[in-house]
Amino acid sequence: MISKFKSALHFLWHILSILLILLALAITAMGPLAHSLGEKIVIPSEVGITDDQIEVAQSNSLSLAETIESEGIVLLQNQDKTLPLDASTQTVNVFGWSSTQWLYGGSGSGQVRQGQVDFLEALSASGIDYNQELTQMYRDFQPIRPYYDTGAMKSTADTFSRLYEPSITDPNYYTPSLLKHAQTFSDTAIVVLGRVSGESLDTPKIQYKIIQNQGPLLEDDSRDYLSISTEEEALLKYVANTYQKVIVIINATNTMTLGQIETIPNIDACLIVGTTGTEASKAIVDVLYGKVNPSGRLTDTYAYSLDSAPSYTHFGIGGQGHYTNGKGYYPANGTIDGDTGLNAPYEAVSYTDYVEHIYVGYRWYETADVEGFWNGVDNPYGKGYDGIVQFPFGYGLSYTSFDWEITANHITQNITDKEDLRKASISLDVKVTNTGQIAGKDVVELYLTPPYTQGQIEKSSTLLVAFNKTKLLQAGESQTLTLTLKIEDLASYDAYDKNQNGFKGYEIEAGDYIFSLKTDAHHLKTMQGDNQVTFSLQETIRCDTNLSTGSPVHNLFTGSDAVDGISIDGKDENSPITYLSRSDFESTYPSQLGENRPMTPDLINTNLYSRQKAKADDLAYSGHLSSSSVTDQKPIVFGQDNDLSLMDEKGQLTQLALSLGRHYDDPLWDQLLDQVTQKEMKNLVLHAYVGTEPIASIDKPFLKDLDGPSQFGSYTISVLGIGFPNPTTLGQTWNTKLAYAFGQAIAGEANAYGFDGWYAPSANLHRSPMGGRNYEYYSEDPYLSGIMASGTINGSLDLGVYVYMKHFIVYEQDTNRDGLYTWLTEQSLRELYAKPFKMAIDQAKLTGLMSSYNRLGAIWAGGSRGLLTGLLRDEWGFKGSVITDFSDHHAYMNMDQAIRAGGNLWMDGTINVGHFQFDTDSHYFNQSLRQATKGTLYMWLNARTRNIDFAKKYGKAYLKPIAKPHTLPLIPLLIGFIDLLVILHTCLWIKAIIKKKRLH
Repeated sequence: MISKFKSALHFLWHILSILLILLALAITAMGPLAHSLGEKIVIPSEVGITDDQIEVAQSNSLSLAETIESEGIVLLQNQDKTLPLDASTQTVNVFGWSSTQWLYGGSGSGQVRQGQVDFLEALSASGIDYNQELTQMYRDFQPIRPYYDTGAMKSTADTFSRLYEPSITDPNYYTPSLLKHAQTFSDTAIVVLGRVSGESLDTPKIQYKIIQNQGPLLEDDSRDYLSISTEEEALLKYVANTYQKVIVIINATNTMTLGQIETIPNIDACLIVGTTGTEASKAIVDVLYGKVNPSGRLTDTYAYSLDSAPSYTHFGIGGQGHYTNGKGYYPANGTIDGDTGLNAPYEAVSYTDYVEHIYVGYRWYETADVEGFWNGVDNPYGKGYDGIVQFPFGYGLSYTSFDWEITANHITQNITDKEDLRKASISLDVKVTNTGQIAGKDVVELYLTPPYTQGQIEKSSTLLVAFNKTKLLQAGESQTLTLTLKIEDLASYDAYDKNQNGFKGYEIEAGDYIFSLKTDAHHLKTMQGDNQVTFSLQETIRCDTNLSTGSPVHNLFTGSDAVDGISIDGKDENSPITYLSRSDFESTYPSQLGENRPMTPDLINTNLYSRQKAKADDLAYSGHLSSSSVTDQKPIVFGQDNDLSLMDEKGQLTQLALSLGRHYDDPLWDQLLDQVTQKEMKNLVLHAYVGTEPIASIDKPFLKDLDGPSQFGSYTISVLGIGFPNPTTLGQTWNTKLAYAFGQAIAGEANAYGFDGWYAPSANLHRSPMGGRNYEYYSEDPYLSGIMASGTINGSLDLGVYVYMKHFIVYEQDTNRDGLYTWLTEQSLRELYAKPFKMAIDQAKLTGLMSSYNRLGAIWAGGSRGLLTGLLRDEWGFKGSVITDFSDHHAYMNMDQAIRAGGNLWMDGTINVGHFQFDTDSHYFNQSLRQATKGTLYMWLNARTRNIDFAKKYGKAYLKPIAKPHTLPLIPLLIGFIDLLVILHTCLWIKAIIKKKRLH
């Protein structure tokens, strides 16, 4: 018996030994994850950071988050000055199931975890008593938001995008005694409506809902997810008929359609609060009670119906096409769709057409109005434009009033030629006076109406070109704001020479440019003096070079000029895409999704990168070298001993590192790169998930990066920072100083935890309100997005934390995002989707980018040479590093393709399995490898040197702690020690077995 017991123990020990070996191998292979797990434990001793410093960083973030929320709240409606509530209102009824399931953030990489203060808790913290009997009913009806923890990335629309709301007429929930008690409890009712979206899943065009506890899943195809449901509408009607004061709070990730708050009588007020981060919901109570005067402005157009936008039929679930002959091609080649949690293969090769051209958001609604497109509209909401748009872009109310006055307007003087004119600035000085009785902030918005000729270059009638926000102005106080833009900013991009002047590119056409001061995109500000200024240009200016770089500017993505070989507008593929045109909105408006079309031979040929394509690219580069400079043909040197180092024994940057970080063209770069081995370069490029690998030959340490546009570390691993209101809410502040402070706050937390980089901010556009990741993005407008992103980036870089601005490019849709063919015009690419990224390079000296999952036309965005080299580096002068998004499928997000296109880093996964599939060891490959290494090193060193210069100017307290160049992570060491013990024991066990067999 004892012998059997010993045998059983031995057997269990051997099984445990094998498991420990497998665990050790797995953790050892996990690369960045192992580094991050290990270094998290040793951070304090490694970088000299104390718990007090972490606490200070987080305290600063908490305070800033509340400020952002307070300035980002938009007051949409305020009948009879219902708000602010009187201080005597100490009890409120809070209706709506969503009030018990507060949304701190969306789902996916921009999520916020560990939310601590919801709206109900914020009320209590402010001494406001809410009806807990009512709240308990909602919790009993549905205690949690199912599938929310699973997340959108592991869900489908009918699970994640469910609405939960009991019917007001159902006595099982709204009992007579409950309703009677509520009426006696308070005469004030607050109704909370919530909507959540997330990564990989756009919002559905129908509603899935549960109206009974454990009841059946109902479908309502008469309303979309972002509309008020029938149950919510009935609740609003009941509350409006029953209570003296009725306030609606929209806690949502996306723009909703809210016509009922206007058509249902007695709904007094409505606030857009976005998602609030971990604790900033306190700001909502401050706004409700007037401690804070709301100053937020919308960053999107709120239409009465989503289908009034031309993108509607060609967006999201059911809004993309599927190639008829795509079976067998990526991703319909057996590839598993990891975004739904169903573990099922993709059924089709999908594409999406940006048929709306440049007419996105207010650019569509305002231009359509000018062209009379809405003239026949007559509905319960109004006639014409008023029956289509409820709240224009830039709209927002205040508890006070403001007067504006233009006190100066001028153009830079002494202009001698067209090149100088392009550089010249137009500026307006606007005096803002608080004419009310309450202190408040105001936003001055400047819009441009450019000259337009029917049938020529497509132009929107309305473009945001400048804005500014006042400080807190006391009653009667004034402040003069300056709004400035360059003449260059007036240019439109003519990809097809539509004005027939023999030129393709940016042009500032002759004519009158009207600048209008507006309270939103639609309404001129009523002023005592002029509210419009006209600038007249006598002769068209061709902008054939980039002002910053001097590089030529021309088509890179259209027709025979397409660097990647296939025009991104689809015309090479004979695709029947009709793009919306101002010359004839009626006949070009996309009222329905077209029939599915076949993949052409060119699309089939470029479906996946291959060894043959790699060799062809190498050969083409060799042909380029034969007619190029001698410098380009220099043999690539690896592993040369030049005795250069980036960090000293104390973990400080060397003088060489400081020089390289300040000067991308420093000649010593060549000597430094010569010293790095090819193996080190490959290791750096191939394995960049949540960090970049060390390079021992030049003393580069492992650098740690984390995700989280709203909360540092919310989606990846290791640390969890303070959750901020989502970027749309930050955008709604229209406060560039807050954007800068936000970048600094996140960088401060990163520094406190010993991190170096940040996967953020995100500056894709709200092409449609249904975008799954809209909450991660600022706006439907590229200018506002670029300004807010640039502010955030400047704040982060000043504190020494580099960013990867994402997602480059045209990643506005999450449905079938993996390998999605994305067709659009080069004009819309440049004027809309690329603009925020270019602004960040010009205004913030951006050094890091993240490419996207989808294709630009037919080519994966992360592997497009036209995008990453032609536009980004050659034309815009970008100096830095481009990382891929998380590479789910290596055959598609292929690093052989990316590095040749101008990419730098591969997010290959958590276990370092990435490798070059077609490692040709060609001159082109090695040169690309060298440039990729340089860009990544420069991104790091530039952030550090920028921080040093900033700290010299503003104080040592801002100086980023620098980790020692060599650390020994605790967990990998511990696992390694266990490995040795297990292996030793296993060897002894095998030896004993052999000895036993010999004895027998």
